Amino acid sequence: MFNSTLSQIAKVSLAAAVLMGASVSAHADTLIPADLTSNIEQNISAQMQDMMQVAQRELSMSLQAQLSDALFEADAADETQLAKEKNEQAITSAMVKE
Repeated sequence: MFNSTLSQIAKVSLAAAVLMGASVSAHADTLIPADLTSNIEQNISAQMQDMMQVAQRELSMSLQAQLSDALFEADAADETQLAKEKNEQAITSAMVKE
């Protein structure tokens, strides 16, 4: 009788240990994907922020280059126009003198 009681206690203890181990294992299995998902989301977020900063810098540099080109072309066109006007004035004044 003592042996059967001890045997039952051992079986119940073993079953409880197995159930507790399975419970801890199942809980750990849900924690691992949650941590993994959280890390992936953080990495994606950081990469997106970096990409946005790079895109903003590139856009700013492109706009600055386009504005610089436009101002240079406008300045060159103004200089050409001024030279043309001076040339026309010189010709007009020469014609008036004759």
